[in-house]
Amino acid sequence: MQLSWSMLAMLSAAITLGWCWRAALAAREHANEVAMQACERLSLQFLDGTVAFAKLAIVRAANGRLGVRRTYVFDYTAHSIERRQGFVVLTGLHVDSVGFAPDSSSDAIRPLNTPAEPQAPTRNAQQSGNVLDLEEWRTRRKRG
Repeated sequence: MQLSWSMLAMLSAAITLGWCWRAALAAREHANEVAMQACERLSLQFLDGTVAFAKLAIVRAANGRLGVRRTYVFDYTAHSIERRQGFVVLTGLHVDSVGFAPDSSSDAIRPLNTPAEPQAPTRNAQQSGNVLDLEEWRTRRKRG
């Protein structure tokens, strides 16, 4: 059996497509785990059990090589009343950042006998834990 150039090109394209599909699934699973862990760490309820793909970009990673940056969003709640959105940004399988929407609730709205909703991390926590405020992240993305 002789392999023609067109057949070789189609085989190469199929293998590349399969590799990209597998990498995308691995990144989504990793983003899902990161979002669940971040919600657990702040005592938040991770809603819908999964992240949703939001954005894809080709970027230069910290080591200077080209990489794929994927942004995933997820929903969470602090006290089962208000649905909020957070995000996970991955370059390859490396977590660049995790963020949550800012706290807009007041103590008057919060039901009795429930713990206060966790506040957005402070500036020092953001730098050390790599957790960002969603509005701050959006503002920085628009400027850059």
